[in-house]
Amino acid sequence: MRLPSRGALACAFAAALALPATSFATNGMFVIGYGAKARGMGGVSIAFPQDSLASAINPATLTAVGTRADASLDIFTPKASACLGLGTPKEICEKSKADLFGMPAMGMAMQFTRNLSFGMTMVGAGGGGSRYNTNLYNSITGSNVNQTLGVSLMIAQMNPTVAMKLTPHQSVGASLVIGVQQFRAFGLGYFSNFTSTGLLTDKLTNNGNNYSWGAGLRVGWLGQFLDNRLSLGAEAQSKVYMTRFKEYTDLFAEKGSFDTPANFGVGIAFKVTPDVTVGLDVTRTLYSGVRSVSNPGPNTSGSPFPVSQAVNALGKEAGLGFGWNNQTVYKAGIAYRYNSKWTFRGGYDYGKSPIPEDNGAILFNIVAPATVQSHGTVGFTYSPSRNIELTMSYIHAFTHRQYGPTFIGGSTGSFEMMQNSVGMQFSFKM
Repeated sequence: MRLPSRGALACAFAAALALPATSFATNGMFVIGYGAKARGMGGVSIAFPQDSLASAINPATLTAVGTRADASLDIFTPKASACLGLGTPKEICEKSKADLFGMPAMGMAMQFTRNLSFGMTMVGAGGGGSRYNTNLYNSITGSNVNQTLGVSLMIAQMNPTVAMKLTPHQSVGASLVIGVQQFRAFGLGYFSNFTSTGLLTDKLTNNGNNYSWGAGLRVGWLGQFLDNRLSLGAEAQSKVYMTRFKEYTDLFAEKGSFDTPANFGVGIAFKVTPDVTVGLDVTRTLYSGVRSVSNPGPNTSGSPFPVSQAVNALGKEAGLGFGWNNQTVYKAGIAYRYNSKWTFRGGYDYGKSPIPEDNGAILFNIVAPATVQSHGTVGFTYSPSRNIELTMSYIHAFTHRQYGPTFIGGSTGSFEMMQNSVGMQFSFKM
């Protein structure tokens, strides 16, 4: 398979970045699934491929979808708010104004021979963002209160994929994961308290959009049993090793390093009847492998540095981070084929927030409030002809609030979020 040229890659990524100047995620920093079909089933897709976009999770599923093309767009409307200084005279709360995001995804699959398939997916994998018109950090200190505060992170991936049937019922696949990330921070002057000099630096905040590029590998397996009524799947992705954010070397650990975490998952799908399929996926994201994400936040009293300023200052290898834990996510869904034109779906997705509440992580995560845990999903597909499918999905992420101590005056901080997402997908089968 001939890889795309640099020009083709640039055009593809420009398309991926056109809509999600920032994107919003629901399982930690990642979306719950790719495409409206999977998202209507709570993200289930590892063992139940319904389109070419399933190969962005499990490359082996490419052999099960034939030759087709899919394009989807999800519109996120998150509602987030944060508070600092709870229980003190300086208590302040503010709602994030970053409340509308677009997330596109595109995929194609080509059955080259009976046993060999090629494909490509281009997806907005995740990210996050916030924008507070009142600077919560500065409100505590009393200066530059009206300065805008927030961050935006976008993670896009393009995945050239090859999959092969080893037997009529066993497939394996692999994808080269080509990643691009966009990051921007503004109003983080308060973080100068955590630099190596205790002073504001040129590579800490307010440096506009910065980009990083990188690559990793994803592999997968798909097996079908019991006359194809039972499907099992497994997938694993390495860390996507990214170039550093050069304009934010004094913000992220390891001088601006922000790799995309490794993850893996397993799935099962069972046809209860010829028209009813239930599925379950379990995935695990290893945030512990990315220091800027998993390194602990500042102490809640005394010195903010767990060891010392020389060791834990922002930008150092052991520099202060967001303190995230590894995350396990459970996804369950059902698909009901009503007739040749209509299919209906429902699902549920749960992943405990990776943000702890007892080690100072609240302070930094006010600008990256990835708190939602439970999601309910529904969706449907309408097929006006044998070759065309129109799919819709809806996700509601239920409100979840987190509290914890912060370094600021020993007071308590909190943040909460709720999300709605509507997805639309057009598919063409050949």
